[in-house]
Order: sequence, then C-alpha cells, then structure tokens
Amino acid sequence: MATPITMHGKWEDNYDDPTHPIPSVTAIDVHLVKNNGGSDLVVVVASPLGLDERSQKRLLDKIELYLRFIRTPDCESEAGVATCQNTSIVVELHPDSDRGVHELLERCKPWVATHGATLKVKALEASDADAV
Repeated sequence: MATPITMHGKWEDNYDDPTHPIPSVTAIDVHLVKNNGGSDLVVVVASPLGLDERSQKRLLDKIELYLRFIRTPDCESEAGVATCQNTSIVVELHPDSDRGVHELLERCKPWVATHGATLKVKALEASDADAV
C-alpha cells in the first residue's frame, strides 16, 4: 500500500520523527502552482542533513512522494500535466548539510526527469535556516 500524501490540516500530525531534519516523509512541505501551468514543490530541510543511510532514505522517500503527487488527479487538475519544463522539485538544504547530500541529489536528477520534473537544489539562507 502506498503512503498517503498529506496536503492540509495540522502538518505536525504527520511527523514520524520530529527530531530528524526531515520530520515527515508523508507531507508536501510547499506546493506552489504556477499561473501558466505546472508547479514548484519544495522540500525544506531546515537543519543540517547528514549522509547516513536513514537520512538518505528519508530524503529519497520524500522526493518519491512528490513524484507520485504530481501524477495525482488533484495535482493535475490544479497545475496541469507535469513536465520537466513546467514542474520543479526544489530541495532547500540547510547550509551545514553534508556535502555528500548534494552529490546524492545530483545523481537523482535523471530519475526525477524521467518522472516529469526538474530537480533543483538550493542552500537555505542562514537567516531562513535560523528562523525555522
């Protein structure tokens, strides 16, 4: 059975590990629908993410959730059919995250592209990371 995707409500209810930099792998952190179709979906990693096996799995599970979500009827009715040109998954990483996480995400770009999206990686600004 596939993991359910949580879009609203009290987001913290979906935390399966509130102490981890990725506290929930079943919730969409941010979904921005573009006026001309498509969307940006953002994974926010507001504390340093390590390269341990568990953190890698949580990150990849989160990206997979987003890839499944862009193919749902709800998302398609709101944003249209996802393509690499109109849909991005943006991972915003804490600036102190392990360098290997960036390398892992680089290797994921072809995988994400085969599912109709572009993977982008951004470092959170220090003030953004401190505010979360």
